[in-house]
Amino acid sequence: MNEATDKEFEEYTRLHGRYIQQICFYEERMDELTPYELSRMEYLYTKLEQVAWQIAGWYKKRAKYHEGMAEIAQGQHYRKEREKSSATDAQHYSRIAKGAQLKIAGQYEGDFITWRGIAGTYERAANAIKDMIKSITTEE
Repeated sequence: MNEATDKEFEEYTRLHGRYIQQICFYEERMDELTPYELSRMEYLYTKLEQVAWQIAGWYKKRAKYHEGMAEIAQGQHYRKEREKSSATDAQHYSRIAKGAQLKIAGQYEGDFITWRGIAGTYERAANAIKDMIKSITTEE
């Protein structure tokens, strides 16, 4: 697509890595965490979920871009082939050009689905920590 979206993706992955590092620090001491530290960890999981959705959105944009390019490629290829062959043949050949773009779109769509699942996992982790905090306050 363009350089701006690549920088956007790099920023998302950088943030993701930073939040993961911070969470690992807390997870190493999970049994010793104070309620404040658990709250901080919950906050970090919420931030991770946001970043995961941003990454998922980036992949979705790329998939949609290539789906659009598939339609353009099919139309352009059909017009070029139509000059030298029948309409039926041109239509079949143009599908090859479309298929190449759809193959790329499918890869991005798969990554979108993966990151959507990762975002859901972070949401569940934040909820689990919220439950831990509730149980601590109940015990006191």
